[in-house]
Amino acid sequence: EIPTDACMRLLREGAVGLLALIGSDAPDVRPVNFALHRRHIVMRTGRGRIFDGACHEEAASFVISESDRLEHTGWSVVVTGRLSICDPSDSAILSRVRPWARADKREWILLSIESVTGRRISIGAGH
Repeated sequence: EIPTDACMRLLREGAVGLLALIGSDAPDVRPVNFALHRRHIVMRTGRGRIFDGACHEEAASFVISESDRLEHTGWSVVVTGRLSICDPSDSAILSRVRPWARADKREWILLSIESVTGRRISIGAGH
């Protein structure tokens, strides 16, 4: 397991993750670029599934990971929390994320960090 403070450091250093929302038949997973601000994951999005989830303050999960397939090592950090709309007047948050996609991403979304866990895989982990 990765300690919570190390998980938060990995989140602070991260750039792209996967946001998982509740779907009708299976989880709805979307890649997003993000920034960490206090105890929130900050994202930009357009009007659509992520924005709708934030309007309804849905529960969601977020994952960042890194792996080396040649060395058989890696790590992952999983956050669970609730989506919400970000106050557009909060310049401390808004300055942190620029969308990578060229689509219209005018909405600012937060995912609260209610739980954060991490795991590291290293050589010899199964031996």
